[in-house]
Amino acid sequence: MRALLVVVLVASGLWSGYWVLGSQAMERGVTGWFTAQQGAPLQAEHQGIAVAGFPNRFDLTVTEPRLADAAAGLSWQAPFAQVFMMTWKPWHIIATLPNDQTLTLPGQEVALTSASFQASAVLVPGTDLTLDRSALAVDTLALSSSAGWDIAAATLRLGLRRAPDRAEAQELALELTTLSPPAALAASLADAADLPEQIDLLRIDSVLGLSAPLDRHVGTTRPALQDITLREGLLRWGDLVLSASGSLTPAADGTPEGRIDLRVENWRKLVPLLVASGTISPQQSETVTRALGLLATQGGNPDVLPLPLTFAQGWMSLGPLPLGPAPQVF
Repeated sequence: MRALLVVVLVASGLWSGYWVLGSQAMERGVTGWFTAQQGAPLQAEHQGIAVAGFPNRFDLTVTEPRLADAAAGLSWQAPFAQVFMMTWKPWHIIATLPNDQTLTLPGQEVALTSASFQASAVLVPGTDLTLDRSALAVDTLALSSSAGWDIAAATLRLGLRRAPDRAEAQELALELTTLSPPAALAASLADAADLPEQIDLLRIDSVLGLSAPLDRHVGTTRPALQDITLREGLLRWGDLVLSASGSLTPAADGTPEGRIDLRVENWRKLVPLLVASGTISPQQSETVTRALGLLATQGGNPDVLPLPLTFAQGWMSLGPLPLGPAPQVF
C-alpha cells in the first residue's frame, strides 16, 4: 500500500511538473509570437495572456487580441480569444471566440455577432506546426457594416484539410444556410424574380492550390493562391437551383483563366436577377431570354440551362453574354 502511495505521489508530481512546464512554454511561445510581429507585415497586439486548466488541459486566454495588415487595410479584434488543448494531445486545438467581434475592411468597419463561434484545428506534431485539418462552426451569424450593408445566416460551417494527393493544397468546404443578403439588394432581386428574400442554401466543395504550407511560418511565407478547383458549387434559392464545377488558374496579371460549368434549374428566374443586378439592361432581357431558351432546348430540358462561365484574357462571359472585366482573384 505504501509503495502504491509512493507511485501515485511520484506520478502526480511528474504530471504536475509537466503541466507547469507545458503551460509556461505555451505562454512564452504565444507572447513571443506577438512580440515577433512588431515591424512585420502582420501586426499583432494583446492586453494580456494567461494559461489555466490544471491538471488535464492547457486553457489559453488572450485578452483584447488585435491582428492587422496595415498594407491591405484589414484588421480583426475581439474582447478575448480562448484556446483549449488536452495535455496529452496538445496538437489538437479547440478555440472559442466571443459573440461580438470587429472586422476592419478598406473604407469600412464591420461588426460581427453570433450566438456561438467555435473552431478546431489538428496540427501535425512537430516544430513547424503544419495544419492538418480545421473546422469552423458559427450559429446565428450577422455582419453589419458601417458602409450600410448587413448580411446574416442561420448557420455557417467551414472545413479545411490538407489534400491527400497534392502537396501544399487544401480542400475547402463551406456551407451557409438561410442566408440573408443585404436587405436592399435582396428585396430588389427577390421582387424582380419572384424569389424569397433569403437564400436557402449555399454550398462549396473546392481544392485550393497554395504557394506554401499553412504552418507557423505563414506570417513570413504568406501563402498565395495558385489555382482553384471547384468540385461542387450549389445554390438553392426558392425554385432557382444553380450548381457549378470547374477550375481556374492565374494569368500573368492575376486575373483568372478557366471555365466554370453552370447548371441552372428554373433558369427563367435568372434573367430578372441579371437585370436587377445591372449585369444586363432591361432592354436586353427579351433577347437574352430567347438566347438562353435556345441553349436550354439544345440541352434536352427546356427548364434546365447548362451554361459556361468563362474567364479569358482578363474578361469573363456567361455563355454568349459578355459580363465585363474579370475580378482580381489571384
